[in-house]
Amino acid sequence: MSLTILFFSAYIAVVVIIGLIYSRKETEEDFMIADRKVAGIQVAATMSAGFFDGAVLSIYLAYIYQYGISAAWLFVGLALGFLLLRGKYANIIKQKADEMKAYTMAEYFYRIFGKKNGLMFSFILVLQYFLLLIVNLVIAGKVLALIFGISYPLSVIIGGVVILSYLLLAGFKAVIKTDFFQLMIMFVMSLTVAIFLFGKTHIPASEFNPVAIGYGNIVGFLLLGSIGIMVAPDLWQRIFAARDETNLKRGLGYSAIILPLLAIIISIVGLTTKQFFPHIVPEDALITGFSKLLPMGLKEFGMVLLYAVALSSSDTITFMVSSIITRDLKNYTAKFSEESMKKLTRFFMLLFVAIGVAIGIYYQNIIALGLSLGSLSLSLFPIILGSFYWNLNKQAVFWSLILAILSVVVLFAGNALNPQNTAVVLPVAIVALFVLQKFFKKRGLSTKVANL
Repeated sequence: MSLTILFFSAYIAVVVIIGLIYSRKETEEDFMIADRKVAGIQVAATMSAGFFDGAVLSIYLAYIYQYGISAAWLFVGLALGFLLLRGKYANIIKQKADEMKAYTMAEYFYRIFGKKNGLMFSFILVLQYFLLLIVNLVIAGKVLALIFGISYPLSVIIGGVVILSYLLLAGFKAVIKTDFFQLMIMFVMSLTVAIFLFGKTHIPASEFNPVAIGYGNIVGFLLLGSIGIMVAPDLWQRIFAARDETNLKRGLGYSAIILPLLAIIISIVGLTTKQFFPHIVPEDALITGFSKLLPMGLKEFGMVLLYAVALSSSDTITFMVSSIITRDLKNYTAKFSEESMKKLTRFFMLLFVAIGVAIGIYYQNIIALGLSLGSLSLSLFPIILGSFYWNLNKQAVFWSLILAILSVVVLFAGNALNPQNTAVVLPVAIVALFVLQKFFKKRGLSTKVANL
C-alpha cells in the first residue's frame, strides 16, 4: 500500500504543479486555446493522448477479450483518419479557424452554417463528449476503488476533483501540458506490462485471426475510427491551437504511428487476461489484467499509471464541452458578450464534472455509452465533409442532423448498438442530407453558405 500511495501522490503532484506553473500571467487566449502556439512533440502528444484514454482503452480491450487481435481494426481506422486529415483537410481547417478566431468546432460551423445549425452542432458535441466524460470517470472510479479499497462513489468523486485541480488553474494550456506527461505514462505502462506478460501464457493462434470479429464489425470499426478522427471536436481544438501548418502536419503524422503501436502493445494484456480469466465480463478485462496478473511492485505502479490514463482525456473533454457553452453564450447573447471567457468556462467545468460524477456513480455500461457517442460522431461526418466541397443548404443541414440523431436514439432504445449497427447512422445522415438538399433547393429555400 505504501508504494501505491507514493506513486499516486507523485502523479497528483505533477499534474497540480503543471496547473500552477502555467496559470501564471495567463491571458484569456492562453486559457482558452493555449495562445494558438502549440508546437513540436506537444502537438503529437496532445493529439495521441486524446485517442488513447481510459474509455477507448477499456472498450478496446473488451473487444480484444471477445474477438482477439481483430479488434485492432479500430486503431487501423484511427490511423487512416489521421492520415486523411493530414493530407487534405487540416490546413484548410487551421487557416479558416485562424481567420474566424474560432475556439471550438461548434463555433467554426456557426460561422459557416448560421445560428440554428451552430446550436445543433453544440448540442450533439456536448452530448456526445459528455457521455465520454462519464465513461472515463466510471473507469477511473473503478481503478481507484480497486487500488485503495475505498467505495466506488468516493473514487468517482476523487477523479472529478483531480481533473478540476489543474483545469481550473490553467485551462487549455494545462490540457496540452498534461497530455505530454500522460502520453509518456501510456508508453511506460504499455511497454512495462506487455514485456512482463509476454510469454507468461500460451495464446492460441485463433486469437490472432484478423477477421474473427466479422467483416461487418471490421467495416464498423474502420468507419468509427477514421470518421471519428475527422469529426472529433477535441482534435479540432488542438488543430486550432497549433502554431503553424508545419507543426500541425508533423503532429498528425506522428499520431498515425503512435496509436496503432500502443494498441498492438496493450493487446497483449487483453489476450493474456482471457487465458487466465475466461469467464469475466469483457468490460472488466482492462482492470482485471492489471490487478490480477502483475506482481507486487509492478502491480501498484501499473494501477496508478492506469488511473492516470483513465483520466487522460477527461480534462480535455471537460474543457471542450465547457468552452463550447462559453462561446455560444458570447456569440448568441448580448448579456454575456463582455463576460470573461475564463470565468464562464470555469463555472461550466465545475457544473459538467459534478453532473458527470453523479451519473457515473449510478450508470456504468461503458460499451453502450461508448458506441452511442461513436454513432453521434458519424451523424456529423457528411456535413463536415460536404462543407469542404459544396454550398450546403442550411435547412438541409439542420434536418439531416435531426434525422441522424433520431436513428441513434432508436438504436440505443432498442439495445441494438454494436460496431456493425452503429455504422447504420452514416447512410441515414448521407441520404438525408442529399435528399433534403434537393428538396429545399426545389422549394426555393436555398439559403446557402460560402464554400470553404
